[in-house]
Amino acid sequence: MTLAKICDFMSDSVPNKDVLIGTCPDIISTCIRLVNESSNKEVLRYSVLLLFQFAGLNTFVEGCPLGTTRSVRESGAVPALAKRIITFHREHIMQRITLQTIVILIGSVDDSKPFCSEIATPMVLMPTISSCSSDDVELSFWALALIQDFVIHDLCTDEMTSMSHLVKDFLEILKTREGVFKSFVLKIMSALCLRRVAFLEELSDNKPFLITVCTALKDQNDLVINYAIRFLKVMLQHGPGIIKKLLDLEDNVLLDGLCHVSKEGQKENKLLLTELLTDLVSVEKLVLQIVQGGVMEIVKELARDEDDESLTFFSSAMLMDMAMVSDEIKVEMNNCCVLPTIFRWIQSAKSEKVSVFGAKALVMFHLIDDSMNFTVRSDGHMTHISGSGVELIDSKNFPLKMFRVECLLSQNVCPLCIKIRTSPTSSSEGDVEFSIPALDALKTDNAGDVIIVTISGKCGAQYVRGLSKYINLSIGESDQLSGLAEGDVGVVIAIVGDDGRINTLKVVTATTEVTAEVAIPYMTLFSHRTTKHILPEILAPLSETSEQLQLCCPLERRELEVLKVLLCLEGYMDSFTQSPTSVSNLLSAIVSFTDHSTEDEQRIIESVLGILTVMAVFDSGRDLLISLDTHDHLVAFLSILLETIQQSSESSSNNRNDVFEADQVAVPPNVAAIISSLPPRPQSRAEPRSSLRSSDSTDSAIEDRGRHTSSSISALPVIPEAGSEMAGGDGAGPVHLQSLSSLVDEVIASVTGEARDAAPINEGETLTEAILEAAVICLTKIVSREARNNSAQSRLLLTHLDESGTVLMLWSCLLTVRKKHRNLLLPLVTTMTTISETISLDTNDHHSSVGFDASNATRMLVLSNDHLEILNFNWTFESVRATVSISRDLISSSAPCQPKGWFYQMELVTDGLIQLGWVNDKCVYQPRKGNGVGDDYDSYSIDGIRKKKWHGPVATQTEGNGYGETWNAGDIVTCLFDRHGSISYLLNDKDLGIAFSGVDMDQRWFPACSVCTDQRARFNFGNDPIRFAESIPDGFVPIADASSDGSRHQQPHSKQQETSALEAERKDPEKEELSGVAGGACDRPNRRGERLPVQGAPIVPSSPPSLYFEVYVRPYTPRPLRVGFSIIDAKDRITVMISNNAIMLPDRSRKQLPVQPLAVVGCGYVAATHSVFFTIDGEVVELLFSFSHTTKSRPVTPCLSSRRTRVNWGQEEFKYKMTDVEEYMNGAISHCQRSSSLCQPVRG
Repeated sequence: MTLAKICDFMSDSVPNKDVLIGTCPDIISTCIRLVNESSNKEVLRYSVLLLFQFAGLNTFVEGCPLGTTRSVRESGAVPALAKRIITFHREHIMQRITLQTIVILIGSVDDSKPFCSEIATPMVLMPTISSCSSDDVELSFWALALIQDFVIHDLCTDEMTSMSHLVKDFLEILKTREGVFKSFVLKIMSALCLRRVAFLEELSDNKPFLITVCTALKDQNDLVINYAIRFLKVMLQHGPGIIKKLLDLEDNVLLDGLCHVSKEGQKENKLLLTELLTDLVSVEKLVLQIVQGGVMEIVKELARDEDDESLTFFSSAMLMDMAMVSDEIKVEMNNCCVLPTIFRWIQSAKSEKVSVFGAKALVMFHLIDDSMNFTVRSDGHMTHISGSGVELIDSKNFPLKMFRVECLLSQNVCPLCIKIRTSPTSSSEGDVEFSIPALDALKTDNAGDVIIVTISGKCGAQYVRGLSKYINLSIGESDQLSGLAEGDVGVVIAIVGDDGRINTLKVVTATTEVTAEVAIPYMTLFSHRTTKHILPEILAPLSETSEQLQLCCPLERRELEVLKVLLCLEGYMDSFTQSPTSVSNLLSAIVSFTDHSTEDEQRIIESVLGILTVMAVFDSGRDLLISLDTHDHLVAFLSILLETIQQSSESSSNNRNDVFEADQVAVPPNVAAIISSLPPRPQSRAEPRSSLRSSDSTDSAIEDRGRHTSSSISALPVIPEAGSEMAGGDGAGPVHLQSLSSLVDEVIASVTGEARDAAPINEGETLTEAILEAAVICLTKIVSREARNNSAQSRLLLTHLDESGTVLMLWSCLLTVRKKHRNLLLPLVTTMTTISETISLDTNDHHSSVGFDASNATRMLVLSNDHLEILNFNWTFESVRATVSISRDLISSSAPCQPKGWFYQMELVTDGLIQLGWVNDKCVYQPRKGNGVGDDYDSYSIDGIRKKKWHGPVATQTEGNGYGETWNAGDIVTCLFDRHGSISYLLNDKDLGIAFSGVDMDQRWFPACSVCTDQRARFNFGNDPIRFAESIPDGFVPIADASSDGSRHQQPHSKQQETSALEAERKDPEKEELSGVAGGACDRPNRRGERLPVQGAPIVPSSPPSLYFEVYVRPYTPRPLRVGFSIIDAKDRITVMISNNAIMLPDRSRKQLPVQPLAVVGCGYVAATHSVFFTIDGEVVELLFSFSHTTKSRPVTPCLSSRRTRVNWGQEEFKYKMTDVEEYMNGAISHCQRSSSLCQPVRG
């Protein structure tokens, strides 16, 4: 009775509780002792009730300095109460109070695991699990809360998952209870699935449970929807099999529920929805089923929320990703009328990225290799129109009926109203007068609409003349329709052209019943729509010629970025180049650039340079650019830009080591998963889709560049941390989950570009870097593609660039950015080497070493001069193959030594998405569709970022195509092809095993590679030293040892052959001219060398040279190579000739090159003495050669006889060891700037 009175006393008021604790400080410990020891149920009840009162008090009074809740907890109440859960198993009220007290005590600490671990026993778990489904809702609530605490800490999860009734009980809760109970169940089940894969797999076969979860997506409680999405996300991450099971649920319940979320859900849930959709479309072979199931309605619904940029970003990226899988999927998307959504993104999206994604998707839709089919059947009374996504049956009995189909924009077939002025009669021979208001109002905006006409009988023939007013009928077609007799039927299918006129596609007539079929290529339809809806608003301002437009570009950056993407289509490029005014207006942005240009103006310039680059890869565009002296404008622009960069570098030298050194923003670990699913440059089948595949390692790539988006989407926290809000209930307010809100904020920040709580990025320097890259690549494309033409005009262009000091300016640029902007080095080196080929321009490419085939490379790819290094700067998926192949022809039974196989190696310069393998002659690259090596049945490849192997169309890939390990920058990947048709790979020294077998050896197989945006790699086909040679199987030889005709490359010459060849060259007058002795200076037929001080060995000059570069020479070069320096605007040149493993100096003396795979010959210029020296493998040749003193005031520039030479201009460490490399670099930059300023100014 004492305990009962105490309980009554405490229940009156809080002050009474304070008085009790103050006067009886040991009351808490006494109650706990009674709970532990008493067998009297009444005593137990009142003891538990008292502890319940004390646990919830949480006050600080005399005698309880720690606070009542803490005192109860630390006095051992939790284990004492846990033992009594089984005691009160049949007493719902007491069991509820016991569980509630335990949960309150556990939840009052930051780390509850020790307390949970102490009580997590079967004697506690079993009655608690049973209570979860109790009719007493409060008991059920606290039982679920305790189970959640156990699951958080991975306690008793094995016991839970083994309980046969667990899923059944939880399913009943999901069906019948309120929102808060459903949330608990979904959180617990999500955690169990994460902890126990076997339980997840078992649950994936429980259709009733899965259907109930999908139904929960329509719940009125946002918290329930939130955790339903999280549960499904956990399920989806365990493979395509589970995704397939969810998609096959009856009534399309999954996608139907997700569609509801997209329409009615709150923002946090919509963001979670986008992640779930990302996982859904990660399995290419299921994307078609997903599209057919209605996912496009979800995409379009998310796209309508224009106020939320993150949702439009996700929807546009996901649409583009799905479109890359196959043409069949794009056709299904068009049947859902996705084009209006794409147009809205392009024209009015707040985010520039969304507009660009829309434009890229539009380009891919243009390239659908299929047609929109229409079938029209008519018997004069009933007309049936069917086609791609459209259907109409019209039973009106009228001699003339007309219909309009707004192809790609709508699925509706609209009957057209015909106003009759004179009625037709079967006895009358006159023409019927009528009008069609809808066609009278037709405009060019209707280009692409399909018009269908049915004419029946003799009465219908009287409409033909009036019909000719609207449709361009030929004389034969008009006569065919006019000749209809009673009972005859005719069908006309026509299309609205870009000029607004209606042109016939097909005219068919027949007796009684007629069927007309027509197939309109998707390219035609999309061209019509784009030409009238998108291009006018971009091109119209550019075509104006007002003086104001000559001062700046008339377009915004968003419009320019869209134009850059659309110009990848040759038809639009040809149209664009028909307007030189438009291009001139674009160039005005470059011409007007100064070091005071605003950030917005600089962003405009970056986009303009991107457009000019795209133009440069098309013949029509490049010709126009050259005619407008674009190359000169670019050189002048680069000079100004480089000066700005160097001034900025000097002004910040106290804080920064390099002008391009940008502060790195750390990516919070809990946000890395979501950011990795945001493809920053979705541009190929590889990059955006990689964001939707699973990978184990992306954090380093995200922190590095964020240029590839392989998705290591770890499951979002399924259960809130202790102390977060648990309660909800039907009709509860918006969900504010701490973990989710932080994710949402970071996602929005990543989309909008706003950095939050991170070190600021120097936007000015980052933008300058982007502009510099764009300008250099544009010049590279103009120069390199023009050099391949080898025409007189091309030679004039290159000569002009050489004489204007372009190489010196680019050299200064290269040495300035060499440390931080590595990807810019390849285009700089390519351009410099190409322009430096001034000694001779051979009409035939005499470079015999195996490399990549420039004629096979896709347009946007950048190839190094030796054709062994590749870089992709564009959004497309660029590909190339080598010049040598292997096949059964190489296997000769009569040969004494047969290779077991062939190999080549790739060194990763970047660690992004690259597909490496082999292609045959039938392989067709589709860079704008995102298809490269391995994406058809005529090629094989692997990809170390997604750890996959590829062979065949993406949509046919199975879940069994996992292969290999993650590769990183600096790794060496060896690709092996054995004589029996098996392909395998090595990653550094590790054998990854056979990837493919049974390859058809009757085909010719070429080494090949496809690279994603900003990815760069260097290749070794056997020309350079082999890396990890000890790991390559015995009997395998480099691919360079094979030739297309089945023969072997000749072995190196003997030393006697070398000497004879060199002597012959010395005696041959024609070759003497090529030797570089006189270099064209008629008054100085022989150049004598002045000896450097020699004391037993060559001595390195005490001060660095003014300019220095090195060339890599392979032994036994079949044709002479000349290299050195020349005076600009003068026929004075100091060069050496390299041939047959020997070097001839300008004084005709000879030096033997070392017998090794690669020799290095260096050329140095010393401005102080106006002299040139040479090095061999880093050792200085003891002769110094001087130019004429009359040319000392003229600038000196490097010269080569072949652009297919690998040159180190300073982008790599020199073999020649200088005393102070940094001193040389700084001096060379200054020298290049001074010398280039002395050259004739470029036009513009």
